[in-house]
Amino acid sequence: MAAPKPPDLGDGNGRSFAAVVAARSAAAIVDEGIGEISLYRGEPALRLSRQEMQTLAAPYRNALVGRFPSIRPSMEAVRKFFVSLGLKGECAVGLLDQRHILIRPVLEEDYTRLFLRRTWFVKNAPMVVAKWTLDFKSNQEPSVVPIWVAFPGLPIPFFGKNQIFKLAATLGRVLKVDSASSDLRRPSVARVLVEMDVSKEPVKRIYIGDDDYGFWQAVEVENWPAFCKFCDRVGHLEGDCFKKNPGLKPSGSNRENPRRKGKESEPRQIALGEGRDNGEGPTNPTQGGE
Repeated sequence: MAAPKPPDLGDGNGRSFAAVVAARSAAAIVDEGIGEISLYRGEPALRLSRQEMQTLAAPYRNALVGRFPSIRPSMEAVRKFFVSLGLKGECAVGLLDQRHILIRPVLEEDYTRLFLRRTWFVKNAPMVVAKWTLDFKSNQEPSVVPIWVAFPGLPIPFFGKNQIFKLAATLGRVLKVDSASSDLRRPSVARVLVEMDVSKEPVKRIYIGDDDYGFWQAVEVENWPAFCKFCDRVGHLEGDCFKKNPGLKPSGSNRENPRRKGKESEPRQIALGEGRDNGEGPTNPTQGGE
């Protein structure tokens, strides 16, 4: 005698129970996503505010982009390079395109270390590190870079970690305070590493106080890099841009590397110095891996 056939728990439209459950799960996932499904000028659209986009981007706060101006080593070699750095936390590395990789360190300490040294060398291939942003485009370089900022003559009560972070946060995202400032070994000046937009003019002073009482605190930036608004690159000014002024390009530059024949040579990228974190002041800019 044949076994009884199990009851059909489908939706009556020929779909199985498993298919119905899967469809409902997908619908629930869609409902949990941010944004509203709509139309924009008659075409499909997902409507999101800028604030909602920033909420989506929040988990990638420590993301960086590595750009290889010439030849990119294999991803296996790139990942081995990051392992060799001995970072304190995990760091995922993925391929964005043939010249760009996405670098995602978990710890802010590792993020600061990678970002502060602007140029690394992976198997002798230069890799320029930049901050990932929502507006990232492969043909542009973000203008936000880490800058050491000094507050000369800052009153002693403002050297407390919470207060100096608050003060520096008026300029951008604070990455760290140098040790000579945090323990008052050098109370004449406080130094803080801050992410700043170098496409704008550097801030020269900050007002501290209220309408009745206060003072202007001087701000000094160290190693403020040039930024070209024509090609969106850090390291040179518009007047020195090879793309805007091809005549400035050294003759025979395209013959130096046969792999780049027909491609425009890129201007030299300037690395930002890490700054000496021992109270003796900043060091000269450096390049290269550790």
